[in-house]
Formats: sequence, C-alpha cells, structure tokens
Amino acid sequence: MSEAKTNITLGGREFPIAPLTLGQMKQAGPAFTRIGIDTPEGVAAQTTLLYLAIHNADPKVTPADVDAILGVTFPELKIAVEKVAKLMGVEMRAVETGEALPVQPAASTTSTGSKSTAA
Repeated sequence: MSEAKTNITLGGREFPIAPLTLGQMKQAGPAFTRIGIDTPEGVAAQTTLLYLAIHNADPKVTPADVDAILGVTFPELKIAVEKVAKLMGVEMRAVETGEALPVQPAASTTSTGSKSTAA
C-alpha cells in the first residue's frame, strides 16, 4: 500500500512524516496524554511525537536534530502534532469556546456513593 507523502512545517522548514510502527505507538500513546505548552513535559511530549513521525520518513533524523529545529512557532507546533495524530488515526475534535457546563451528579447515588433508597 502506498502512503501519500505528508509534510509538516517547523521553523519555516518542511519535514516529511510517515506513519508510526506498532512499537512506536507504545511511546506515542502516552505522549498524547501529556501534550501541552504550559510545562516542559507537555512540549517534550509533542517533540516525541514529531520525532517519531519524522524519523520514520527519514531514519537519519535523531531526537537531537528535532530538538535543534530553530524558530518553531506555537501555531506550527499545533498543526504538526495534529497531522501526526491524523496519521495515527486519532480523532481531533474542535473544542467549543466558553464556560464549561457544570457536571450533574448521578441521580442513583448519594454523596457517600451508596444507592439512594428514597423514592
């Protein structure tokens, strides 16, 4: 099966990316749960995903090469991670802006977690 070439832009440069192996998915899956821009760990998680996809397209690329990409913008980073997610089959959903709705407690339990017998 032939994969269409997909590229991402980081620091104004184009990089080819390729689907991940099943073994790499073991690293990528947990990285998705840590993604963010507000902590070093969150940005590192994004870098891990990008490295894996870039490395599969060009095995000469090292993690240090990806870390050294100069001039990456946050919009580029977001789009690049979304493209890798799409390659992996991760569904990206739009987040609605505004205030979150309060969570309604379940009607069948009390605050202690036991079932209510009141009717």
